[in-house]
This record gives sequence, structure tokens and C-alpha cells, in this order.
Amino acid sequence: MNKRVSYDIGCMKSLRKLPDRVALRFMDLMTKYMSDPSANGLNLETVEGSRDSSIKSLRVDQGYRAIAFEVGRDIMFVHVNEHDKAYRWAAGRRVKLDPETNRIRVIEEVDAVIEPVATPDTSAPRLFDEVTDARLRALGVPEEELTAVRQIPTIEALEDAEDRFDPLTYQILYAVAAGYADEEIQSLTGVGAEPDAEPPQPAVELTFGKLIETEQSRQTIFIPESEAELRRVFEEGLEGWRVFLHPEQRKIAYRDYNGPVLVRGGAGTGKTVVAMHRAKHLADQIKNDPTRSGQRVLLTTFTTSLAHDIEANLRTLCPDHLDARPPRIEVINLDRWVSQFLKRKSFAREVAFFGEARDRLDQVWKEVFDDHELPEGLSEPFVRAEWAQIVQAKGLTDQKGYLKTSRAGRGTPLDRKKRAALWDIFADYRARLISEGLAEPDDAYREATEILTAEAPNLPYAAVIVDEAQDMGEQAFRLIRAIVPETPAGDRNSLFIVGDAHQRIYGRRASMSGCGINVRGRSKRLRLNYRTTQEIRAWAVSVLEGVSVDDLDEGTDTLRGYVSLMRGATPELVGCRTEAEELDGLVAWVRALPPDQIRLSDIGVLCARRADADRVQATLRAADIETVMLQSGADDRSIPGVRITTMHRAKGLEFFAVAIPFLSEAAFPPQGALRAAVDPADREDIVMQYRSLLHVAATRAKKALRVSWSGTPTRLISDQTHSLG
Repeated sequence: MNKRVSYDIGCMKSLRKLPDRVALRFMDLMTKYMSDPSANGLNLETVEGSRDSSIKSLRVDQGYRAIAFEVGRDIMFVHVNEHDKAYRWAAGRRVKLDPETNRIRVIEEVDAVIEPVATPDTSAPRLFDEVTDARLRALGVPEEELTAVRQIPTIEALEDAEDRFDPLTYQILYAVAAGYADEEIQSLTGVGAEPDAEPPQPAVELTFGKLIETEQSRQTIFIPESEAELRRVFEEGLEGWRVFLHPEQRKIAYRDYNGPVLVRGGAGTGKTVVAMHRAKHLADQIKNDPTRSGQRVLLTTFTTSLAHDIEANLRTLCPDHLDARPPRIEVINLDRWVSQFLKRKSFAREVAFFGEARDRLDQVWKEVFDDHELPEGLSEPFVRAEWAQIVQAKGLTDQKGYLKTSRAGRGTPLDRKKRAALWDIFADYRARLISEGLAEPDDAYREATEILTAEAPNLPYAAVIVDEAQDMGEQAFRLIRAIVPETPAGDRNSLFIVGDAHQRIYGRRASMSGCGINVRGRSKRLRLNYRTTQEIRAWAVSVLEGVSVDDLDEGTDTLRGYVSLMRGATPELVGCRTEAEELDGLVAWVRALPPDQIRLSDIGVLCARRADADRVQATLRAADIETVMLQSGADDRSIPGVRITTMHRAKGLEFFAVAIPFLSEAAFPPQGALRAAVDPADREDIVMQYRSLLHVAATRAKKALRVSWSGTPTRLISDQTHSLG
């Protein structure tokens, strides 16, 4: 009988703590067995003294053992460690088939220990002293683990004891310790149905073989479908999101919707991860339905570098969908998609995305300004900003529309006479663009939308998934709606949009409903930060204190309830006398990071300007520290070296440790950006963008954050530096 081998998330976590040679040996055993089970049977041995007869051990090499549960045709690996440590870990473990949570759980039964009379300290508080057993049971903590729970003194001790608990139990305990309400914990863990959610489908019968296949079990148990998939998981190091999703994330990604969906959440809550799993889920449906052959999912984002990063990660998650011919998932940034589409449609004008064509736009504006007198009190930069932020952003094509449109957010008021005069300038500029054979990106979006609306071409897309939605404007979302329009048959699974206006770093904004995208009743919110520690998250949020942002629709958003369950060191805030001293301190900080825990490739130095990144690279190289300058391509972490890049490029990345230098009052925001402001409102908007940019940069750090400046710190962090030191 062929065995089915699976891996509990605890097995993957234990492997990452062991020497590479042990992990490679274990991987070799597993892949050989999967390729030919009959020839490479697993020699499983009974663990003497264990409470569960199904618990077995496997010899990895002379010094290491793997622990597994063998039940019928299933073998589930749960732990790998040194021989004695592995056997001690296994001694009290057993598999529990839990109908209440509809999943398989690996629990440790701890006998109540009666302490000697002479040593008890009854006054010593315990972490869960104020939490009743009844409440813990109702949330999903097994009776068998309550004794161990009662022995935990602090949150730090809970973190250290993670390996002792079933993964679901650990999630519940951490959420309780963080102060979550019961309803929130049930939502986060997937235990207990939400009012509008369908109840989980119970296993047909309560057997190991059936229960391991439930959605609930699959949140923490990985069953590889092929040797290639298993090898990819091991070789890529298995970051948790690649296979395992948190219940809150999985419920959003793996279900059907009757219309467009909007997913919001703070930095580190896994929005991009959910978007990638959503793409996989929809591509799986296409693959499994022969009548949908040739259909694909379009996953788009704002920048080329983000598209590269997402595609690289999807190659770990579901490479078969990318390599299929035609591919079932297409990853491309929206500018490039539009450019390719219009080229196929023989669009006669060159779209000025960047480079020489962008420079030609400046020349056209110069010619227009030479031929027109500006209304009193208005400047050339103001006119160009009015064109970009009002006329182009809203898709206005005639004077009547411009005279009536709202200019909310623009600081300088304009009466009807000034608007009419400005429209003459705008009309002349537009005519000259057409004459020169040029088009701005918003023109391209609008042209593509008109073609799609008029021709209804037979595009292959079954759905569009949008990442970093906060950085796209109205014309972009009108185009996205046109790529997959609502049909008489409905709007099922059409659009899946993720974003966070707190991370808006390009100044564009759009309302979903204003672009014909109805997300009412299908707006989801992620609140749990899986990336950063609570200390880093709190500091990054403090940068945005007092700032109001939109919810990507018609309302406002908040970071209320946005928390991290990990704890760590307080961000290091360092004031220096000179920039030379600041750079010397940066070198010392990199050298002080423990090399046995942090690879150079897991260290990021993020700068506001490319010139500053160049200075950092020169300094680190002079100190014989390897570096990699990240630009537009995907980041290959197998290449050693400290990652150096701009804050904008760092969007979508994460590092174990992050340094953000040059945050002095004179340098951040850069003076050139502030001088470009056309009025006080525009200046405040620029400052807000740099607040968001600093927030984004800080939340790239998982465990360590260093912020530095020379002289006086920027006012964006001055309140925080005073409060912390």
C-alpha cells in the first residue's frame, strides 16, 4: 500500500533550526521516498515509552531523528531534532482528531506537577491567571494542554515555548495575551463561524485520513502533490506564507465571491500573500475545468519591480500556472500591459512613461506657456499639477466637465473665469501632444478603456487581481473594470483588489465606486501583522499619527486593531553630529549583527534618494562588507551582500534587519520635493507622501530597525525621538 506523506508546520519550523546538512539529508530521504515509495520504504521505528502507539521515529543520520505519526496509509512528520531531544519531544505527544475545530492537532499532554511545599511562590503571576479554563476551551485550546498553559509566566516564555503547543493553540494563546476579544480571536483563528460566514464542512467521517484533508487541517499541514513541489518547498526554505496561510487570510483567498472584492490592511498583514494565493486558487479552478482551457488570471500592480518580485514568489507557490502554455497566471505591471495592448491595436501615439518621451512633454509644456498668459496668482508648476491631479486623473475631456468638477484636495481656489482660462491652456497642450504623436499614461489608460468598451475584444482574462491599489488612479481602475466587465451572467470572482492608503507613496488616489467597481458588502480587512515586531510596528504607526486617509472607496480608513503578536527590541534611534559619523555608525551596526542568525542578504539599508544609496554602498564596500544594489529586477537572496536601495524600491520587500539613514531635517523630505510644491496644500500632500514612505520603509523590518540622522532629526520623527529618548 502506497503511503501518503505530509508535513506539519512544526516539522518545517524545527528543520530551519538545524544544520544545513541535516535538512538536506531529510529532504533527500523524503524526495526519494516520494519518487518511488515501493523501493524506498521509510524505516519507521516505535518510540519507546510514548503515549501514542502511532508515533514513530525515522533515522535521518547518526545523530538526528525525525518524529512522525503513522496512521493507516498516512505518515505525518511533525518534528526533527537531535536524537535525545527528538525522543524527549515525542514522549508526551499524541495526535488528536478534533471535531470541534475540524482538524488534526498535535498536542502534548502535561501531567499536573505538585511542587514541593518548600519552594512554591504563589504570589508569582502567570500570564493567563485572569483567563478561565472555560474561556480557553471555548476558543479552541484542548483540555490536555491547559496544564502547560497555566505554567507560562510571561509573553516571552510563551514565545520560547511555541514548539510545545499545537499551532492553533499557540495562535489562540498569543491572541488572548495580546488582548483580543473572543470574537476577534475566532475570526483570526477560524474557530467558530462569523455571522456571515458559511460553517466549516465537517469531515465525512472522523478518521485521520479524512480529517487531514479538511481546509482547517490544511492551514497547518502540507501534503505535497509531487516530488518537484516537495523539493521546491525544502529548497526555498519554506517561508510560512508560501504553503501555510493564516485562517483569516485563507478564508479571504480561497472562496467564491459574487462581485469585486477589496482587501485592506496595514503593512505586514499579508495582502500581497493573499493576492498570490487568490491567483493560485482561481488558476486551479481554470486548470480543473476543461471547458475553461485558455483562460487566465491577470495579476497586476503599479511598478515593474513589484511585478518581478511577485512573479518570483509565485514561481515558488505555483510554477505550473506560470509555465503552462498559455500561462494560467499572467503577472505584469499595468503600464506595461497598456503599452502592449495599444501596440497590438496600432495606437499611433508614443506613451510617455519615462525617458526621452517624458522629456519631450516638458518641451511641449514650455511651448504652451510661451504662448499663453497665466491667470493672476498662478504658477506654471500649479498649472501642470492641476492638469495631472484634476483633468487627467478624472478623465475630463471638455471645458464643461472641468467647470463643474470638484477640486477637493487642491489648496488654491479657482473661480469660473480662471478655470475657463486654464482650460484654454489645457486644450492647447492636449492638441500639441496629439500633433507630436505623444500621450501621457492617463491618456493611454483612457484610450485602452474606450477600445475595450467599444470593441469588447475577446480577452483571455477570467479575473484581474490588483496589488498596491492605493498607488493607482481613477483611469487605471476604469481600465481594470473594462478588462473584466460585469456581464449579464453576473460578476462572479471578477476583481480582487488589495491595498492600504496608509502606504500611498505616489500621490494617486481613486474611489472604487467612482470607477464603476462595487465592493459594498465585499470589503475585507486584515489586522494581524505577521512581519514586524510590535515595537517596530508601533514606531512605524507613530509616524502617521494624526493623519486621515481614505479607504480606497468613499469612506475613511484607520489602523485601529492593527497589531503584531511578535515582540522584540525597541527601534534604535541614533542622532549623530555629522553624516560621516552616521555612516561609520552604520558600518558598526552591520558588523554587530550576529552572522550566525542573520545573513548579509537579510539586511536592508533604505534611502530616500538614489544618491544616498550610492554613498552607503561606497562606505560599506570600503569596509569590506559585500553589498547588492537593488534596482528594477527581483531580489535573488542567494546572492550574498547587504541590500541597498531606495525606500520606493523596497515596497513589497522584507528584511530581518533594516537601517534607514539620513533622516535629518535638511534631508527628509528632500528639499527638491518640497520646493516643487505649488501651494501650502500641495506641500502638505508631499509631506504626507513622505510620511507614508517612511512608514513603508520601517515596516520592511522584521526584527531590528535602526533609524539615524545627523544634526536635527526630521520633524516627521522628532516627536518620537523626544518620547523615546
